[in-house]
Amino acid sequence: MKKFVAATLFLTLGSMAASAADLAYKARPVAVDPGYNWSGFYIGVNGGYAWNNASDVAVSGTPLITVSQPGAVPFAVGGLRPEGYLVGGQVGWNYQFGAGLIGIEADFDFADIKDSRNVDLPPVGTNVRTSASEKIDFFGTVRGRLGGIVSQRLLLFVTGGLAYANVKDSANINEFFNAPVPARQFIGNASGLRYGWTLGAGAEWAVAKSWTVKGEYLYYDLGSRTITGAQTNPVGADFATYQFLTRGNIVKAGLNYKLDWGAPIIAKY
Repeated sequence: MKKFVAATLFLTLGSMAASAADLAYKARPVAVDPGYNWSGFYIGVNGGYAWNNASDVAVSGTPLITVSQPGAVPFAVGGLRPEGYLVGGQVGWNYQFGAGLIGIEADFDFADIKDSRNVDLPPVGTNVRTSASEKIDFFGTVRGRLGGIVSQRLLLFVTGGLAYANVKDSANINEFFNAPVPARQFIGNASGLRYGWTLGAGAEWAVAKSWTVKGEYLYYDLGSRTITGAQTNPVGADFATYQFLTRGNIVKAGLNYKLDWGAPIIAKY
């Protein structure tokens, strides 16, 4: 009888203990998966392709160019369209608020974006060649980002801000380049930083806890630059001017690593 009472008491206490443990388990704070936390700093790499909008290089200068040689010197070198690859890296910071995001990003890319064009006149018995070329050897931006998180791991964003690049422009009117006499030339060169603006849009996908991949399109405009080519052989007071427009498009992909310095734990009771 005592054994029966003890067994009954043991089972009753065990059942009560199990119920209490179950209630305690249900009452404890439970960490929930908030999805990808976009807030914080990140670093990454990127690569892509750029192409300038085709534009004419306008040619002008002193009367020797604009009046005396209108039949031999074209007043534009048509269709200059630098294009090529770029590769580099970026750093940035995001702040997520609900399903929205603001951020800032700076990137820098080494580039090989270039093109050259020649126009020979007159068409028969060519004696004058007018040439122009442009090359961009590095390109960078500092941009704000505004986005919306359309799922836990997909971000769509628009972006815009400052664009800059090292641009090398050169042009020349080479008279009698195809004749057995010393050529007279009007060589102009310029190299240096150009500044402008950029606008674009893109998408970014969180593929792991600290890794995201992105693709984006940017339109950029670095404005215009006019360079001067002084007369050679003989050296004289005459000169030619050449106006370059630098604006175009970039498509690129990137890989980011988020520097997670302690994301908050989201809990519910």
